[in-house]
Amino acid sequence: MKTKSIIITSLLSLVLFVACEKSLLPDRTIVADGARICFYNFSPDAPEMNLYFNGVRVTTQQSTAVGKLRGIPYRSSYPGTITQTPVATTIPTPYVGAEYFIATPGSTAIVAKDTVFVTPTTFFTTSFTFEKDKYYSIFAMDVKSTMAPVIIEDNIVPFETLKKSKLRCVNAISGVAGNKIDVWAVHQPGLTSMGRAPYKMASGLDYKTATAFSDTISALSYRWVITKAGAVPTANTPPTVVGVPYTLTFATADAIIAGTGILAERSTYSFLIFGQIGGTGVKAPFISFFRNRLK
Repeated sequence: MKTKSIIITSLLSLVLFVACEKSLLPDRTIVADGARICFYNFSPDAPEMNLYFNGVRVTTQQSTAVGKLRGIPYRSSYPGTITQTPVATTIPTPYVGAEYFIATPGSTAIVAKDTVFVTPTTFFTTSFTFEKDKYYSIFAMDVKSTMAPVIIEDNIVPFETLKKSKLRCVNAISGVAGNKIDVWAVHQPGLTSMGRAPYKMASGLDYKTATAFSDTISALSYRWVITKAGAVPTANTPPTVVGVPYTLTFATADAIIAGTGILAERSTYSFLIFGQIGGTGVKAPFISFFRNRLK
């Protein structure tokens, strides 16, 4: 009888311990309708972090280690695919059809905390009023000592035209002279088509800002060139045969990064430009596309 009493007491202690431990990390109550939120971690030297809305944790990643609370690491988004240890090619990748989580609308106290210590470090505190049925992106930008949130309403609306994509440019790259960039699009034609002239998607885009979604871009393959604001091409030569793109080049001192990407029609994208000038590895300048919505 005494043995049974000890076992029962132990079980009760375990239940109370688990309940107490859980209460320290309250998760949000899942709501069926409300504001739609996506979070991106673009702070290059910060550890994994979680967002809290009105004191309740809203970014939820299951721990892979006993007793450790997981968070959203650098170069990842929530909801989205999480890479525990980001590498130089890790990019924010959404879940298809679940690019945003749903939160209770209204005035919201927003806090970002790390997940390393029992007493976590607070990276930023702000407030924002979310509206029902609207979409929002929250970007954590800058190094952890001066990290600040950038909150943008996403104009996610149905497509009214075919053969088009919606695209916005997000400047999360630090260390650029003047803190402004230009974004150039260079059409990459198919074997039977002529190359289209390059043009600027964004001109003088400030650090920690984004353009509005544009639906004037054709769903094609492009080479993307990021330069210092105001940079003038040293060459902009049209092709003489089909299947060849324009030759667009810039002085080495003006060029930041370039890459290619294909836009699907009737899809809405964020063109993410992040990293640090002079950074290496995961901190090096990088560009990627985040599909905010299909159709």
